[in-house]
Amino acid sequence: MPRHHSNSSRNSRRDQNREGSVDPCLPGGDDPVEAEFWVLSTREGGQLLEELGDARTVSPAQLTRLRKQAPAAAVSAAVRLAQARRKAAIKFERGASMWVEPIGVEQATAEAVARHKARRFSAGLVVDLCAGIGSDTLALTAHSHVLAVDRDQAMCRRIRHNAQVYGVSERVLPIRSRAEQFVIPEGAWLHLDPDRRARGSRRAMRVEDYSPDPKFWSSVMGQVVAGAIKLSPAADFARHFAAADVEIELISLRGECKEATVWFGEPVTCQRRATRLPENVTWTDRENPGDRRTPVTGPRSLIYDPDPSLLRAGLLDGFAQQHQLSRVADGVDYLTAEHLVASPFLAAFELLEVSSLDLKALNRLIAKHEVGTLDIKVRGVDVTPEALRAKLKLGGPHAATLLVLRGRGTASTILAQRVSTGGLATSSGEGEPAIRSAAREAEVSPLPLTAAASSGSGSCGAADPLPTPPG
Repeated sequence: MPRHHSNSSRNSRRDQNREGSVDPCLPGGDDPVEAEFWVLSTREGGQLLEELGDARTVSPAQLTRLRKQAPAAAVSAAVRLAQARRKAAIKFERGASMWVEPIGVEQATAEAVARHKARRFSAGLVVDLCAGIGSDTLALTAHSHVLAVDRDQAMCRRIRHNAQVYGVSERVLPIRSRAEQFVIPEGAWLHLDPDRRARGSRRAMRVEDYSPDPKFWSSVMGQVVAGAIKLSPAADFARHFAAADVEIELISLRGECKEATVWFGEPVTCQRRATRLPENVTWTDRENPGDRRTPVTGPRSLIYDPDPSLLRAGLLDGFAQQHQLSRVADGVDYLTAEHLVASPFLAAFELLEVSSLDLKALNRLIAKHEVGTLDIKVRGVDVTPEALRAKLKLGGPHAATLLVLRGRGTASTILAQRVSTGGLATSSGEGEPAIRSAAREAEVSPLPLTAAASSGSGSCGAADPLPTPPG
């Protein structure tokens, strides 16, 4: 029987497409989690993700075009997933295929850090409380079966998907539960990552605002044979674990301190540990049993910027003494020596000149050394690298580093060049620095070392205030 309304139906659908609307047919309606699942599990959703690619932004015209192909809720979900995956790809090898969301990615342990921690777990079963998107869970499966516990059902679904992406589904069981209510099986080890955003979108600055709070940490440590608690590296862990039989490990990744891991039970081998990744080097309080302060000598031929894990772990003095290093100034954490120390914990710089924090003097130094690219590092001075760089006249062919520092005296600067320690032997003897010997053997002529304490007007002081550095 002929359908006389077919033309009008086609016209109606064409009008809908012209307006950019599609009949919503997603399971769960406009629920964002269901929309994300639809995008991940259907051919149409996969096409949306493919079209979005790894774009940082989506233009209005592109959104309009995509909404002609799929429901608006699905397009929004695809945009969220694509942008979150772009960030996840920085942290995870398979981040481009994971089910993630922005806050979950931000809070997730970087894969290199998670794998480092997982190597210290030697249990057949691990409970990962507050598992989030499953970053630590995935790493723990290398040695254990994991109960991944989170109070958010959406996170549990994401964990299940991500376990499939990494091919470890048979070793992971996602469980929806509040951490405080979950009964940990006897003999299992624990990994706990307290939520730092439990009271809103802003990150908690005090550990008392974590969820679960420190009272729960103390309680669960008495119930479980061994494990680890992940904290911010800025947390006041010394106060909360002063009397506990724990090891506090500060972990950095490519020079950024990522977390403070509180170990208890079997993994404990010291009280404080600094670990730098990806080199996987470590330094503990067992290497420096003394508590002597590092001597202050003023800047020498070589300046060292220590890794933040050493600083936060409180191990800088022992490390400096072991390697015959001194401080450039009282209260300043830059180290110095006449010999080269080849260590991943140290970024080495060859001193060019010393100056006061004075704009005219600094611009004279920059012109003298023909500096066009300048990396600025600031410690203890009320100035940001960006604000200071904007006031300097850069334009030469050379690269350099400017160390801006204030100890217990006036602010000063050190103009220096970064030194590669790859393949160079550590020297602690008298005479010329090892870098000069190595440069000569390679027929390289480094810039001359001078220490000219400059002065003059135009200082970055009270009359010329600059913004306070963040953090």
